Amino acid sequence: MSELKTKIQGDIKTAMKARDQVLLTNLRGLMAAIKQIEVDTRADVDDATVLNVIQKEVKKRRDALKFAEDNNRSDIAEQNKNEIEILQKYLGAPLNEDELRTEIRSLIDNGADSIGKVMGELNKNFKGRFDGGKASSMIKELLS
Repeated sequence: MSELKTKIQGDIKTAMKARDQVLLTNLRGLMAAIKQIEVDTRADVDDATVLNVIQKEVKKRRDALKFAEDNNRSDIAEQNKNEIEILQKYLGAPLNEDELRTEIRSLIDNGADSIGKVMGELNKNFKGRFDGGKASSMIKELLS
């Protein structure tokens, strides 16, 4: 069994004991998405698969956050920010813009000469810890 999945299950129990409904609801939703993958593949998931599920869930919330902000729905925007924060802790600390720019510059200096190569290396080293849109625009800027 995946260590990350085990950690999420433990956090669900902790949230239940603490009666933290927001955390509990989000973690149960995450666990449902993980279990759906297990049912579909008929196999236990590994940490890489769990990370992919978490990334997809974060992306969904970022899209919903953008939609909420565009439509002046501060209540929904705040809810999505909180959900992103909850899920982000399983991905690790996100890279800030300076760290991301430094990593991109380092990869370009070491021979990565296209957006695809740089993004591939970033995903290999920092999967789920950076915003792909920001990274892409930084790469374009630094390659030109």
